[in-house]
Amino acid sequence: MLTLTLQANKEYREKNLKISIFGMGYVGVVSGACLLRDGHEVIGVDPVASKVTDLSQGHSPIQEPGVTELLTEGYEAGRFKATTEPSKGLAGSDMVWICVGTPSEPNGDIDFSAVDTVIGQIGRSLRNSQDRPLVVLRSTCLPGTTSNRVIPLLEEASGLKVSKDIRVVYHPEFLREGTAVKDFENPPKIIVGEAYHGAGDLLFNLYEKYEAPHFRMEPAEAEMVKYCDNLFHALKVTFANEIASLVRTLGVDARRISEVFCADTKLNISPAYLRPGPAYGGSCLPKDLRAILRLASLNSLHLPMLQGIPESNDIQIHNLILRVLAYRPNSVGIIGLAFKCNTDDMRGSPYVKVAKSLIGEGIRLRIYDPAVEPDRLIGSNKEQVQKALGHLVDLLVPSLEDLSSTDLILVNHPIVDSDRIYNWLNAGIRILDLVDIKSVDRIADLYEGIYW
Repeated sequence: MLTLTLQANKEYREKNLKISIFGMGYVGVVSGACLLRDGHEVIGVDPVASKVTDLSQGHSPIQEPGVTELLTEGYEAGRFKATTEPSKGLAGSDMVWICVGTPSEPNGDIDFSAVDTVIGQIGRSLRNSQDRPLVVLRSTCLPGTTSNRVIPLLEEASGLKVSKDIRVVYHPEFLREGTAVKDFENPPKIIVGEAYHGAGDLLFNLYEKYEAPHFRMEPAEAEMVKYCDNLFHALKVTFANEIASLVRTLGVDARRISEVFCADTKLNISPAYLRPGPAYGGSCLPKDLRAILRLASLNSLHLPMLQGIPESNDIQIHNLILRVLAYRPNSVGIIGLAFKCNTDDMRGSPYVKVAKSLIGEGIRLRIYDPAVEPDRLIGSNKEQVQKALGHLVDLLVPSLEDLSSTDLILVNHPIVDSDRIYNWLNAGIRILDLVDIKSVDRIADLYEGIYW
């Protein structure tokens, strides 16, 4: 069995590592930026030439607070490079992180094509090399993927034997878009799924100074933890909104109910995702829920609560559209189009669905989202929003003041203050607040919250 000696561990702790990252999307770019900040050498590997060109100049292909600065610092220090060639990316690396996407198929299955491609590239490169980096899979994968898919593919492509010649671990990420750098710096937990004890020592050494509980697990256990977290986040959003829907019909303020409910951190676990507000969206929660439901279906399991989550989430979006239409506005202003604040990611965004429906009803839209720059959109993010809103560039406005000529404004992101809200209300513009802008009187004329 291949293991690291105590002396080798000590040496690794005393030096910075060379880490190649396959897949420079959100997870890959953020991980690379934070690893650069920690003093490591990073080389990003991605098949998209235009993205690699930007990265090779120290520019970030995504909108994420703090990332651009960290990439620029690493680039100027000579510790950051990017390439489209896998063999160049792997040369001399201590670790290789796989951060490619695992999107949903129409039936809920996971598309593993990117993972399979990268594993093949890494395996073929290792077959002709003396390098033996630790292979770290970060892509969200169903339980059993590392052991039953990734390891056999890697062994076939490389001619090497995992546990004898090379090490493979599964290392789930818990990065939220908009706060990803902070989440990397202060992780809720650090999990490594090992096929055998000690395979992840080098990775744990990298996190030696990070204050978070460390867990060694079986690969399938580590893979399931990621899904467990995301399914619970989706459940919490839906639970909070279903409760809020009920109490609103009773004339009760849902914010007060959630305030008391979330104060119980001993039994109710955590207030995260438990505030009444907009429907969930993004690239993780919908995809992971679909994957688990598909897995359950293939195993003849009936999971009514989980099956009801996407239906309930869709109802939240549908009801929001109906509330807007009930006021028969000629024009609507929208604050925030990405699925959450401080990111330009519109994949699965409920606000894109709302905008598309309102346009279909003949309503003129003006959208303000400072993080969304059409010229910088890439990949599936660009493809999905172009499919839903083909003329996005014509809908976006450069300032909040441009919304002042609309009949109704949807506040999807908390990037506006109460003074601005009152100015609009005084001008006769109806406000529908989805995020609870502070210091606004809930009984003010023309103002209403999504559940208060």
